[in-house]
Amino acid sequence: MSSPTVSAQGPALRAEINRRLLDSGELERLETLLLDLLRESGWYEDTKKLCHERLRAQDAKIGNFNALVADVEGRVKETVPEGVKVEVVKAIKKVLESMIE
Repeated sequence: MSSPTVSAQGPALRAEINRRLLDSGELERLETLLLDLLRESGWYEDTKKLCHERLRAQDAKIGNFNALVADVEGRVKETVPEGVKVEVVKAIKKVLESMIE
């Protein structure tokens, strides 16, 4: 009898990791780290300014929050500083490594 492949375990493994992250409080800590780094880098303020600009733009036709997100999401994701991405990935790896020790 062969063991299931990693891809077959994907959804179950992902669910288990999510449960552990929630139960341990690590998910909240990672979210806080991300928000702090985004604020320190100026990304948060830049994104807020962009949203205000898009809401005021006459050609935008943005009627609700979901429309605003759809309008700016791609642009703001591209502007996340590389240093923020690196630090968050390091923190995630550290948490995941501690789960398997």
